[in-house]
Amino acid sequence: MAGSNPPITSKAVYLLPGMSYKIKSSIKTENAMGYFPRKNPVTIDGKSRTLLRGFLVKYPEIGDIVQTDTTEVAVIYTHKKPAKNEIWFYALTGEKGLVEIVSVPIHDHSSIVQGGPAYGTYFSDDEADEE
Repeated sequence: MAGSNPPITSKAVYLLPGMSYKIKSSIKTENAMGYFPRKNPVTIDGKSRTLLRGFLVKYPEIGDIVQTDTTEVAVIYTHKKPAKNEIWFYALTGEKGLVEIVSVPIHDHSSIVQGGPAYGTYFSDDEADEE
């Protein structure tokens, strides 16, 4: 997302419900000290939201974050539902990092609809075509 002000660094992670992922500050810096997380709340859609080590989950009902055991600027995200989500990192400098969670639906390729045919069954799943 170059050209935005302040700059935003982003990446995507593909997860199934129940999977977890450790997220560190995704902002790259020349500063040897790194970025310090913003501590005060941010306002999203008119609501004040509390940050956890500078991180915020856009849709907490889809997945949540918990602190890591270390002092690093990182959290553990656990994905709960098959839907998209966003985890934002807010730095004191005003820069932001974004991790987009792309959900992978559970599927087995057993039909054309699910991306098959996995079992060599070349047929149409459309009942209208069978007549």
